[in-house]
Amino acid sequence: MKYRVQAIGKEFSDQAIKTLETKLNNAHEKGYRFHSVMEVQQPGCGGLGTPTITYLAIFEQVEPDSPPLN
Repeated sequence: MKYRVQAIGKEFSDQAIKTLETKLNNAHEKGYRFHSVMEVQQPGCGGLGTPTITYLAIFEQVEPDSPPLN
């Protein structure tokens, strides 16, 4: 079993939700199944700035010959 991880950000306006929906649909069309979302903290610039929170979508590769998500 293989997984792919894709950053989805942390903004959830109406437009951002539509964008996320498009990403999920595109992943499905390429042979991936949505698995889960993880919240992660990214360090600031050079490790000195304020860290930010973002979200990662995890996809399970269903078809063995699926192309990359990006």
